[in-house]
Amino acid sequence: MSKQDMSQQSSSDNSAEKKAKPSWFKRLLKLMAIGALLGVVLLVAGGLGFKHWLTNWSNTPNEQRQLTQFVVNRGDSASKVLRNLQNSQIIEEQWRYKALFVFEPQLTRLKAGHYEIPSQASPRELLTVLASGVEKQFAITFIEGTTFKEWLGVLQKHPQVDYSQVRMNDYIASFPASSVDEDKYRFARVEGMFYPDTYHFTANTKAIDLLKRAHSVLNSTLDELWKTRVKDLPLDSKEEALVLASIIEKESGFSAERRDVASVFINRLNKKMRLQTDPTVIYGMADVYDGDIKYSHLRDKNVYNTYVIKRLPPTPIAMVSRQAIAATLNPTSTPYLYFVASGKGDHVFSTNLKDHNRALKRYLATLKQQ
Repeated sequence: MSKQDMSQQSSSDNSAEKKAKPSWFKRLLKLMAIGALLGVVLLVAGGLGFKHWLTNWSNTPNEQRQLTQFVVNRGDSASKVLRNLQNSQIIEEQWRYKALFVFEPQLTRLKAGHYEIPSQASPRELLTVLASGVEKQFAITFIEGTTFKEWLGVLQKHPQVDYSQVRMNDYIASFPASSVDEDKYRFARVEGMFYPDTYHFTANTKAIDLLKRAHSVLNSTLDELWKTRVKDLPLDSKEEALVLASIIEKESGFSAERRDVASVFINRLNKKMRLQTDPTVIYGMADVYDGDIKYSHLRDKNVYNTYVIKRLPPTPIAMVSRQAIAATLNPTSTPYLYFVASGKGDHVFSTNLKDHNRALKRYLATLKQQ
């Protein structure tokens, strides 16, 4: 056998030995591969287990949580919101929420606003509320028969209304000027121009935005009811109807008799009689009124005093309800020219002064007995 043949034989034997018997290095690689695969399996299983736990936690109601208000400020990141929630003691730990953000990044899209978190809300419900953009609604109520000055007081006192005197002055000035002395009657141009009701709004709504809503409702209500008015009313415009409705609003809080009260004033207007109604005397006194009407007040010559003037006042004297406007435009057909309180919440109506004076004496006697 030649040396070349012997060399080839030796190489063949070495190759065969290598194929037949793995080296320690290959065994190590195999063990490492198995270990890595096992690690991945354990990691995946652990991740799935953690996610399952996190999902259960996020959907579990918090029995300790009470109905809570919370503000997300404009520009706040999700992390800052979590810090604020923890500082407000609404949540205890942030890390669970941050972990939830990793699995569900859409929950980080929190929106600025003033929110109400339901009692016992789960973590997911809490975040869903803050991401909804559906803010807590506040309410403000304006009562019929009250004046614009009183409305300003209600607006100024509400903690969630953004009240600016400068903006309010500008808004008032945007209305057409009235014919009266506005140094004495400061709000004459806006008196009666707003619809009394309960209005809902979100935090920090501007006061003038609420008034704009009330003004729009008043205009639409007046337009609607004006179309249903009876014929031959001694009222030349919607504005005059509003003035008379404000008087009726102040004279009677008893809705069942408002149309009868309206009939008295309509009858007196048709006969060119003075309306002689105390609420106009009070409004005409402006800030001087102290709760008591004296005989001298009835004789005071001002543009609102219907014991002196032979017409409607120049502007409304209060805010007016739908019922008062409807009564003004659809009064009952009666011969009444007078009415006086009965002492029982309603009024006694009369067709002549003699009967009216008798009813007045009975009312005064009732007052003395109380």
